Amino acid sequence: MLDTILRGHYKIISHLGGGGFGQTYLAEDIDLPTHPTCVVKQLKPLSHEPFVLETAKRLFDQEAEMLYSLGSHDRIPRLLAHFQEGEEFYLVQEFADGTDLTQEIGNGKRSPEAVAIALLKEVLEILVYVHERNVVHRDIKPANLIRRTSDRKIVLIDFGAVKEIGGLAVDPQGNTNLTIAIGSPGYMPIEQLNGKPRFSSDIYAVGMMAIQAITGAEPRLFAEHPETAELVWRDRLQGNYSPQFLDILDKMVRYDFRQRYQTASEVLMAIASMPNITEHDLPTVVSASNMTNNAATIITSSQDATQAAGSQGDSSYRNPHTIAFQESSSRKSFPIWVWVTGGFALLLVVIMAIISKTAKNAPEVVNNPVAPNLPSTTASPTVSPTATPPKVTPSPTTAPTPLSVEELLAQALILNRNNKPQEALAKVEEAIKLDPTNADAWGAKGLLLRSMGRENEAIASFSKALELRPDERLIPPSKRELPSKKGGKKKDDD
Repeated sequence: MLDTILRGHYKIISHLGGGGFGQTYLAEDIDLPTHPTCVVKQLKPLSHEPFVLETAKRLFDQEAEMLYSLGSHDRIPRLLAHFQEGEEFYLVQEFADGTDLTQEIGNGKRSPEAVAIALLKEVLEILVYVHERNVVHRDIKPANLIRRTSDRKIVLIDFGAVKEIGGLAVDPQGNTNLTIAIGSPGYMPIEQLNGKPRFSSDIYAVGMMAIQAITGAEPRLFAEHPETAELVWRDRLQGNYSPQFLDILDKMVRYDFRQRYQTASEVLMAIASMPNITEHDLPTVVSASNMTNNAATIITSSQDATQAAGSQGDSSYRNPHTIAFQESSSRKSFPIWVWVTGGFALLLVVIMAIISKTAKNAPEVVNNPVAPNLPSTTASPTVSPTATPPKVTPSPTTAPTPLSVEELLAQALILNRNNKPQEALAKVEEAIKLDPTNADAWGAKGLLLRSMGRENEAIASFSKALELRPDERLIPPSKRELPSKKGGKKKDDD
């Protein structure tokens, strides 16, 4: 248990949480007159081997330097101090007073589009700063985003690289597990699960969080397309969302990192290029029984939207769903009583005309008035009903494009997740046949064989993978998770 007074500088107030290799405490800095509140993180590597402690010390100093540089951003807590005591490492950070976004996102709560876009912008603006300093956060999720009490701004906490220090271990050959996956299931893409995070891995996590915000569903509950491995989530939508916004979210969470936005700035630009759509612009079904009551509301909404567009200097603004009620920007809008009075007057004229025609027993007049002084229009040519339709020649059937090694391995992963290891192995064998020098395919074969109890064949496959990529630092088979365990090895969140 951590001492109540740490190094004579910090008084522990309460325990905030932690896991097997790290604990987090709320503390006071008793050296300063106002005793400001701070957060103390205690990191303890799992192994006590001297080589591991030496590696942990090196990583600890690197990460501390990184956190010092990131702390100059207003919405990233500053690192106040870092030090080592024996085999334990400590970080002291500024305390972000507020509540995390688990209070706003998930648990069935659904955010409207405007709220979700505001959330995206705030987090992406912080990520632009983080990525410019060549840092990947690796653990973006609602629990690591704090809504600051003082100004309601979002603060980003708990960089995943710090957890890597606490989780350090060593295998019998003396290699450290630097390729372990750091992150949270549901927000972690496939390349991060394989220990190779990229900037677009953070973008994936932010996209998943936005999808969670508008669907109210947990990310781990979304299904995957059986052929492409893309997430299937739009079926959980309720309410009105613009197609442009949904397309942006789809691109943020692509299975293949190469198909995602590569930088946070790209996503912000895509959001900025969206048309200025308000809630009134989104398609709404109005029943016939309520049409009379809703007419005034639709007219008022149209006028408000037109005035709002005019105030933004956009003279070309058009509301595609209320065109029938829209006035030109240069034309004065009439009050609602004018529309009502005019409607009654028109109805009265029609009734009087019918009575007059009936009284005089006038012959029926064909209702085909021609407006005077209007240019005549050319009638469209009449199409004969017996005309022979043009012949359509069917295009020749195109042969399907052969699958690549990457696509075959992706299909193998999906099959194995669905408890079909034999079919998954067949896909891997097909990938090896396509490219016998692909080390990833041989490694995947070894993992599948090991999960099926065929140890000797698995060792041979791993040896082949090492032979093809001798400079790769592979995780030993005894330490690596089966590919069917989607979230990787369960870790306690720091």
